[in-house]
Amino acid sequence: MKKLLVVLLTLFVLVGCTGKGSDDAEENVVTLVTNTDIIYLDNHVATDGTSFIAQTMFMAGLTELDKDGNWKLDLAESYEVNEEGTVYTFKIRDDANWYNKAGEEVAPVTAYDFEYAWSRLVSEELASEYNWWLETMSVESWKALDEKTFEVTLFAPSGIFMGCLAFPSTFPVKEDFVKQQGDQYATSAETVLACGPYILDSWTPGYSYEMVKNPNYYFAEEYAKAGGPDKVVFRVLEDTQTALMEYEAGNIDTVILSGEQVDANKGAEGYVDRLQGYLFYLSLNINHSDTLVTYQNENIRQAILFALDREAIAKSLNDGSVAAEGIIPFKLAGSPVDGTDFREDQGSVVAYDVAKAKELLALGKEELGVDEITINLLYGTNEGDSVIKAAEQIQFYLEEAGFKVNLVSKQKKERLALMTDGDYEVALTRWGPDYADPQTYMDLFVSQNTSNNSGRYASEAYDKDVADAEATTDMAERWQLFLDAEKVLVEQDAGVIPVFQAGGAMIIRPGVSGIEFHSAAVDNYRHICKK
Repeated sequence: MKKLLVVLLTLFVLVGCTGKGSDDAEENVVTLVTNTDIIYLDNHVATDGTSFIAQTMFMAGLTELDKDGNWKLDLAESYEVNEEGTVYTFKIRDDANWYNKAGEEVAPVTAYDFEYAWSRLVSEELASEYNWWLETMSVESWKALDEKTFEVTLFAPSGIFMGCLAFPSTFPVKEDFVKQQGDQYATSAETVLACGPYILDSWTPGYSYEMVKNPNYYFAEEYAKAGGPDKVVFRVLEDTQTALMEYEAGNIDTVILSGEQVDANKGAEGYVDRLQGYLFYLSLNINHSDTLVTYQNENIRQAILFALDREAIAKSLNDGSVAAEGIIPFKLAGSPVDGTDFREDQGSVVAYDVAKAKELLALGKEELGVDEITINLLYGTNEGDSVIKAAEQIQFYLEEAGFKVNLVSKQKKERLALMTDGDYEVALTRWGPDYADPQTYMDLFVSQNTSNNSGRYASEAYDKDVADAEATTDMAERWQLFLDAEKVLVEQDAGVIPVFQAGGAMIIRPGVSGIEFHSAAVDNYRHICKK
């Protein structure tokens, strides 16, 4: 299936760094706050941004991206491509090596590590939720020609291929180490290997994970001179008030703000207010459970769609979040015709109308033969104050429309597991775009994507629009097909219920630089610096 041009946003960039060099006696440490912990260290099992961010610190791929979203070589020192643009041949760097927690060199990184890793990613045995990633890149086959030569064949030329090689799902893993560790692989700092600019030194689940610089990485010397720290500590703090106190005490170098903290700190030095790419939506269990028929009723789904005052919900979060107008977020991608943002081109495909919601709910109850609809709303308690507040606001507006709502709070890992198993009714969840194109959202809800389409939404019209969009070589036609697909998914079918696009108010301590924020892919701390 042909995959067309996508402009990926930035990862892995060193900007504006000055400070301590490698000769300074005092250890240079940066401590960053995160409101969610790593879920998986395994780059083939992870699906969440926090885990991917950690992996980009101690692992690496064939390429990385600069601050403008342009790819550049990383573990590959060179490459060749045939005239048709379908066969890529990469030469792996001679100084690319694997290191254990102690910083000891274990073995060179080879083309066979990539061959095994990619085969593992798509294997039925592993059942990775990112097993579609290589198909998205238009990859047909891959093989190691020798220790340092890796060949990839594409179904058709792909504009996103080289950039997608910077995503953790494509990073190499060492086969004999994985098999030696068995079920314990990637469960601790001792059971992973590093091939990136940092080495995972420790992981205390629920508390912190720490990275120490890899002095043998190929740009380590340049990085140290620029002010790259000896250690980067990620401190897990779910409570924003505690995090703010820790920041003010000088114990952490960043803090994520929410609620009243935002207004109180807007004038603070280092304050940053940004719009993230994360789009929060309600996933409805439509077809995943044989016994749950409530959300197969279109009127019930439409009642939920119209019941939510998204503007009020976003405003209540007070963290820079904005009301969702569809499943595609603002500032993700521009039209190939005139560069118009997808959201501006499409307009809103949702609306708040409580009277209409009540009318639709009444029709749905009549069709189902019930007097009351009770929604058990699943959400994550350790995903930030904004998620908790949003769940409470959603409960309020659904009950205003006539539903009864029970809040079901779980840790993020358990929430994801329940959704994967189909053991839920309605869940507040999110998707962060892996690349800057509507396809990263459109692919989620095709009927064949049982990994991400938790509620098993199924529509022949939607599937056809997405398939046609990914097959055509006409970029304008592709764009229009994605516009049409979103209308089918949200406006026509209420297959998912968009709620809000996340803000990201925070404070970064003066003197800390090199953090790259991205509305697509994952935020990057790989080149952080501290004066």
